Amino acid sequence: MSPTMFKLSLPFAVLALAACGQGGDDASPAASETGAPASATSAGSSSTANLWRGGEAVPLDVQVAHPSGAVLQLTSIQSRPTETVVAMRVINGREREISLNRFNSNRNGYIVVDSGERLYLSAPAGNPRLSVPAGQTMEGELVFLGRLPTANSAILILNENGQTDSEHTNTPAFRITLPLSGAGAATAPAAPAPAAS
Repeated sequence: MSPTMFKLSLPFAVLALAACGQGGDDASPAASETGAPASATSAGSSSTANLWRGGEAVPLDVQVAHPSGAVLQLTSIQSRPTETVVAMRVINGREREISLNRFNSNRNGYIVVDSGERLYLSAPAGNPRLSVPAGQTMEGELVFLGRLPTANSAILILNENGQTDSEHTNTPAFRITLPLSGAGAATAPAAPAPAAS
């Protein structure tokens, strides 16, 4: 079965403000609904001065293959005033659907930086479990609540309590080191995530 490419920018790209129901941004509703970056008209250019890498999308070239047949490719990371966005591609080589956020009401998807701070995943309303059909490839953006703090390294964690080494799981766990200080070279899966306190 050959994989089919689905472009899922809208379901995966749920803005943090919309997910939290907070206001205070001058972005138009149309920009929020399409997943386009919100314009910082009220804050001006000074708002990007406090963002990691000035708020620019930094290319990544990270690929991690799970023993279950799922492959996760990270293509960029960007810090915005209210969220951190990781562009990704998921390839499901299994004959069954997989989910990257098996407990969509739980906090088992996040980025943890070297200081221990966590930015939690804002699961999209249209696909809260981040499900990928059998034999399919999907592209999109993972949105995490809060701007990325200054850090030398971070770990992206999906399905925190899932299995990183099972060939039979439909909820593959990923622990991927994000090369924040480097150019984004490919990495192997990181050690298990620190236990939640």
